[in-house]
Amino acid sequence: MKRNLTVVIVFLLVSSLHQGGCAEIKSTYRINDAGLPAERNRDLVWLDNHRLRFYSHRKVKVKTGGFRNLPTFTDPGHYIWDLDSNRIEPDSMFKDAMRLCVHGDYVTFLRKSPNDDKRPLLVTRDKGQETVTRLVNIEWFNRFNCRYYDEKPDWIIQNHETLPLLDGHGFLDWIPTEGPGSDRNKPIRFHRTNASEWISLPIGKRQVWRVDVTYASFKDAYFLYPITYIDTNTGKEEPIGPWPKGKSVSVWWLTSDGTVTSETIPYMEFMRGGSRGFFPTRKGIFIYSHKADGAGKPGDAGGYLAQDNRVTKLITGLLEGVSISPDGCRVAFVHDPYDTIYGKDRLDRVTVKAINLCEEDGHGR
Repeated sequence: MKRNLTVVIVFLLVSSLHQGGCAEIKSTYRINDAGLPAERNRDLVWLDNHRLRFYSHRKVKVKTGGFRNLPTFTDPGHYIWDLDSNRIEPDSMFKDAMRLCVHGDYVTFLRKSPNDDKRPLLVTRDKGQETVTRLVNIEWFNRFNCRYYDEKPDWIIQNHETLPLLDGHGFLDWIPTEGPGSDRNKPIRFHRTNASEWISLPIGKRQVWRVDVTYASFKDAYFLYPITYIDTNTGKEEPIGPWPKGKSVSVWWLTSDGTVTSETIPYMEFMRGGSRGFFPTRKGIFIYSHKADGAGKPGDAGGYLAQDNRVTKLITGLLEGVSISPDGCRVAFVHDPYDTIYGKDRLDRVTVKAINLCEEDGHGR
């Protein structure tokens, strides 16, 4: 199937808070819309800098007569969206693939075994050469290099929460709390490959979730952001979710030699409630917020770009499955306009969208 895509030019005039006051920011970005109904809980996977794999139903129908009626779907499956040519076609490359992971020319995914329902098969494609093997342990997986291991890796430590990094970089360790009265926010440890001692990072283990750590290849650094505010002077920890009014957000960059640098994002009202996430791009930090005003009222919910000590709103609605292209230019997400009661006339408009943040200065493709 080939489909022409909708391209929307958005002109936004939004308010942005600086540390010294308020300013008006005018921004122009092109938003590409895949135009196919999408599921919010499905992963978006970049195959390269211009092709995106996503799950969709070609058509959604909702019975009239009540809010509780369940929708029906047609033609469910994975599709590949080529943003350079503005075409979408059914996925013929990764049929029945689960946990698809792409790292350059190295690709892995799981496929259901015809003989063993409990243990899937591991499919590896290295520079186009495919091998199929039996999966040894689903937990022995490195999401940064997409590799599964046949033997227990050194970063598997009993009672520790660890995160393996790229080959040669080592791993991060969220060490366990020792007992009552001990420091609950101990520094995250960075175990570098072939180093005799670990490095204690200036980031506490209760500030960052492992699942939120990302790698920015365009900066050759790992990106970490806080899930909760902890006062550096008193150690007081705020509840996860609402951010203290007026407090800026510090995010961190970690390089393979253990160097940590911080970047400050101005406080914005959308930080007072709802879930949110931060993602590194070549043009700044992309942020999503779920701070809606109620059912069918998006409020401050939407996508934002933080750059040069200012925050600009790019799109309104609920964003899920945010994924950044390897070059850091394109941001893809499942977009729910959230402007009517769910299911009434909104399901067909929950689609995959993408924004090219590099387009204005000619860097984008």
